[in-house]
Amino acid sequence: MQAEINASLQCVVQGADILGEVPLWCDRTRQLWWVDVRRPAVQSYDPATGAHRAWRLAPEMVTGSIALRESGGLVLATPGGFYGYNPAQPLAPSLIFDPGLGGAGMRLNDGKCDRRGRFWAGSMHDTVREPHGVLYRLDPDHSCHAMLDGFVLPNALCWSPDDKTMYFADTHNQMMWAFDYDLDDGAISNRRVFKDWTHQLGRPDGATVDAEGCVWHTMVATGHLVRLDPKGRVDRVIQLPVTNPTCPAFGGEGLRTLYITSHSQRIAPERLAAEPWAGALLSLDVGVAGLPEPRYQG
Repeated sequence: MQAEINASLQCVVQGADILGEVPLWCDRTRQLWWVDVRRPAVQSYDPATGAHRAWRLAPEMVTGSIALRESGGLVLATPGGFYGYNPAQPLAPSLIFDPGLGGAGMRLNDGKCDRRGRFWAGSMHDTVREPHGVLYRLDPDHSCHAMLDGFVLPNALCWSPDDKTMYFADTHNQMMWAFDYDLDDGAISNRRVFKDWTHQLGRPDGATVDAEGCVWHTMVATGHLVRLDPKGRVDRVIQLPVTNPTCPAFGGEGLRTLYITSHSQRIAPERLAAEPWAGALLSLDVGVAGLPEPRYQG
């Protein structure tokens, strides 16, 4: 892939996350939210002031993804299921639903809300790379439904601007799929390969969709930010100064800033010394706007 260098790229929070993940922009607080899965912690960044805050979670509350909540605060996707949490209030996370993930070592990973306020999140084993993953849909009435299984490492959940297509990836198997999406029923069908990355060193991680309907996703192991058109063709490749970018999200004024989380885990000390932004929160202008982040309606 021919990669470009983006001159607008900068490090906005040099937080050295062990596993920074799932950034999302809140249009109410005008802040970016994301997690460090390994610490574990929920974090925020205010671009107007540069303020960065972090809220440590209990070890059993390892959080693979978060969603904004219409009633306030966040929803956490954890080994014990889905929890409500508000960093502004000194309360422990409260259980919404525990789907029973199937044994020790299983946890929820990447997740996102559709535009009817359902929170989708996939499960995985934290250390064993076997196809035990299940994709769950948490509805606003707090019911939870298993929608798909048989994958290893769930990532890249996002939807097209017209809500007719859902995207999903298995990072371990280097495969991205597209599904027909029924927004009214929250149903997926017609699974098909969107992008096969098995011929590349990099592995597809988190993803988001821009206002033009193109999918932006990160490639761990190669440091690439890739834009795919709606047919899965590579449109742009940007080389990032970190080996392991994890997930992109549009935010800021007019949703025209692309923020990217990254990780620093399992990087040799000598390589880490040469990669000072590993684990940082990055930002850049890619010349296109994103879409507003939906909220969980429960």
